[in-house]
Amino acid sequence: MPVSHHRSITWNAPPTRDRTDANRSSPVTALIAGGIRITRRRFIASAFVAGFLLTLTRMAAGQTPEYTRRLITLMNRLAPAIEALTERTTPSDWELLHACLYYALAGQYILALRGIPARLKGGAVLYYPDTPLRHDIKPHVWLETDAHFIDCSALPRWGYIAVIPLQQVARNLASVIPEMTRLLILEERNDPEFQDYVAWHRARFERVLRVTQPNHE
Repeated sequence: MPVSHHRSITWNAPPTRDRTDANRSSPVTALIAGGIRITRRRFIASAFVAGFLLTLTRMAAGQTPEYTRRLITLMNRLAPAIEALTERTTPSDWELLHACLYYALAGQYILALRGIPARLKGGAVLYYPDTPLRHDIKPHVWLETDAHFIDCSALPRWGYIAVIPLQQVARNLASVIPEMTRLLILEERNDPEFQDYVAWHRARFERVLRVTQPNHE
């Protein structure tokens, strides 16, 4: 399957204090509300997640690296703040289920505040390509670090942020390894149309931050 490899888009947020829950609610209220939403989604998607975790266990067989476990723990802790920031910045006529771009922007911003650079990428992906749980998302936007694929928009789908080591990510069909590959990248985009689209929404995201976070520059 042909895949277009592309230059990634990187955004480094300014070193300001994380105040993603500054709009209309206190930090505690926002975190509690975010936790309730995530818990509800976990309950609704429990059957799917149970199968998902069984497959993950079969694939990973307890071999998840320590650095991946630490990142998963961190992303679980940051999930309410990422969701709150996504809800605040996403256009009102967008469904959160299809707001992967704003989930990625929010996740990238919050990670950058903690000194963790993440590249924003777009295209199409297929989760668990060689299993009955295969699930494609296209078009899609996600984040990548030097070691991990991070999908913050898994929150409205499955109730958690997907963190996958790049060793378990295939970038073409021939690279899929049964019982190991957890994600196949079907397409990667970095064409001018995509870059303009991201730039426009990034500018909008920044405008909302300036309104809701006076200290943001």
